Amino acid sequence: MDGAALIYVALFLAAISMTIAFWLGQQLFIQSLGRYRAYLTDETQEDLRDMFVFVDIAKLWPLLICISISGSVMVWFMTSNIVFVLIVGLMILILPRWLIARAIRRRIAKFETQLPDALLALSSSLRSGASLGLALGNLIQDIEAPLSQEFALVLREQRVGIPLMKALNNLYDRMPLEGVRMTTTLMNVASSSGGSLADLLEKLSETLRERLHICMKIDVLTSQGKMQAWVVGALPMLLLAVLSQIDPGSSRLLFETIPGRIVLLIVFLLESCGIFFLSRILKIRP
Repeated sequence: MDGAALIYVALFLAAISMTIAFWLGQQLFIQSLGRYRAYLTDETQEDLRDMFVFVDIAKLWPLLICISISGSVMVWFMTSNIVFVLIVGLMILILPRWLIARAIRRRIAKFETQLPDALLALSSSLRSGASLGLALGNLIQDIEAPLSQEFALVLREQRVGIPLMKALNNLYDRMPLEGVRMTTTLMNVASSSGGSLADLLEKLSETLRERLHICMKIDVLTSQGKMQAWVVGALPMLLLAVLSQIDPGSSRLLFETIPGRIVLLIVFLLESCGIFFLSRILKIRP
């Protein structure tokens, strides 16, 4: 077999290998996308249901795919960098989960701020002679969401035959807060030992209010460090934008050459790690 025939055989084998590799990559991508779609729709549907938002997430998946493809195409026309295209496409796909997680955290934080006043109002109703069910009903009418929504669900579960302790445990599953756990334990102890539930709720309200005050003080003291984390993360991008205007020729090497793209990828990973570790260090709970 002469040299030309060997070259053709090598090219043929290389083409077959590339075809198989492309097919395997495509199948892996499709399977991963399908698993992420199932995870996104199931988990997001459950999270939204816990937030009393009833939306069919399965219908929003095609819209999310279209937005991801459109954003990736725009980044390709702007940079012609496949790395940035993949990063933007993945970030758009991950964005809904991040937004919903942020909304859940804000909802839980608002519930935590409402809980001390709610327990104090519940204590006043019990001290005036109302039953626990009637006190919860009055509380639901006088307080805002999300606490009114959660306690209304507790009251509905109790009315359909679910024990109060089980309904409160379900509340703790939806709102994993120390105050909810303490409230559940307190009501359980009061019902078994026969203590004054009104007095116990009033003392718990004072305790949770002091704890909330300490948490707010910690947030104020660590706010500067949190801002520094975002400044450190945004500073390289701002410097890159300024250098692109001052010296476009040099900054273009970062986007058009392989070493430059590797440097940008390393900087992105290091910045992400820095922001993550700073946020974890500054996340202090009493």
